Amino acid sequence: MKTKALKTILLTAMSLLFVLPVISQKGIEDGSKYGKGQDSINCIKNLSLYREFFKHSNYKDAIQPWRNVFGECPAASERMYVEGVTMYRKFIESSSVPERTEGLVDTLHMIYDRRMKYFGGEGNVLGRKGIDLLRYRRADIESVEEAYRILKRSIDLQKNKSKEATMVTFISASITLNQKGKIDDNQVIEDYFMVTKIIDKLLDKSSRWPRAKASIDDNMIKSGLLTCDALNSYFKPQYEAKKSDEKFLENVIRFYKSAGCDRADLYVTASEQMYRIDPGPESAHQLAILLIAKSDFQKAANYLKMAVVGENIENETRAEWFYELSIVSSANKDYCDAIAYAREAIARKSDYGKAYMALGDAIISSRNNLGDDFEKRTAFWVAADKYAKAKSVDPSIAADANKKLSDYAIQYPNHEEVFFRDLKDGDSYQVKGCINEYTTVRSRK
Repeated sequence: MKTKALKTILLTAMSLLFVLPVISQKGIEDGSKYGKGQDSINCIKNLSLYREFFKHSNYKDAIQPWRNVFGECPAASERMYVEGVTMYRKFIESSSVPERTEGLVDTLHMIYDRRMKYFGGEGNVLGRKGIDLLRYRRADIESVEEAYRILKRSIDLQKNKSKEATMVTFISASITLNQKGKIDDNQVIEDYFMVTKIIDKLLDKSSRWPRAKASIDDNMIKSGLLTCDALNSYFKPQYEAKKSDEKFLENVIRFYKSAGCDRADLYVTASEQMYRIDPGPESAHQLAILLIAKSDFQKAANYLKMAVVGENIENETRAEWFYELSIVSSANKDYCDAIAYAREAIARKSDYGKAYMALGDAIISSRNNLGDDFEKRTAFWVAADKYAKAKSVDPSIAADANKKLSDYAIQYPNHEEVFFRDLKDGDSYQVKGCINEYTTVRSRK
């Protein structure tokens, strides 16, 4: 293979003898990237020689003609810079002498700077330079600071054209500087928001982006920076000025939720503000569930009431929301409302066992509105009907229903009270008030 490669190089060199005079003359005439006169001949000769060696990964022999091109005709080829980076990375990784390694790293970064000078592409090249700086000088905090600045500049320029490696490395540098006391928690969080805002728009473009986001999120979680206190310190001072900004509110909601801070006061406040800006049944329901978790049942009920009357909601979903509204209304001691909402849930889902259980519980809780002791006890008859129905439509709740049937049977009126009302077991009886249902008379055994 080496013999064949050498033969190819010699043939290439011989062929140059015929073409160089023409090219040299062109360099003299128009001041081209190869220089003028003999300089032009040398540039093209060295360019061809290094590339033949490079093609066969013979970097030892490629490097001298490459250096000649780099020094004498820096505008000759952008590819020359890309291949120079490849060679110098190999030299750095195989070097065992610290002083030599440092010199090689310096040259590597000179290659990036020279490439930008002659071929532009600052955003892209800075990203690559910052990654290599952090790769080879991570232990030097000043180099980490420099890499951080370089990568930030790259992202500012490239935006959604940034490479995923640039994003991941930038956040890594940010976290490192924070751990060394060079930047505060708020700055890291701000860096994180900047990067994830870009990445979130690219998640469906390639499988690389979800992996990059997962890596960044994992690093942030491990850093311990996404605490509720840190988020409060970052967002609270901005809230009043930015609370009309939908994008800002989205960030608050998303990051509090990601950090497990979805019971924080600011998270709730931002969610309510977002609902005012963009109301809808789903967002009203989500907000209600959040408020339930915080035991703010009055507000939760209000949002559930808005959710259940929303348009384009599937019947089963609406039934579930009415059930939740029934439970919340009971928590607020609005028992007649709880009865009404449980019935709405059942009307939309006839086999909804939990709704029948909630209805039975609300009926018992509302009994104080019925009058004397006998009338209050009749509520247990109606509740028993609901518990029996619950287990018949949903066997999975039979145990709970049977326990309630057993526990509440002792609350029925006794035989004498039933007889005194000119009633007997098995008679039909109307329980009034907001219960307003017919049931069957049952005396306590």
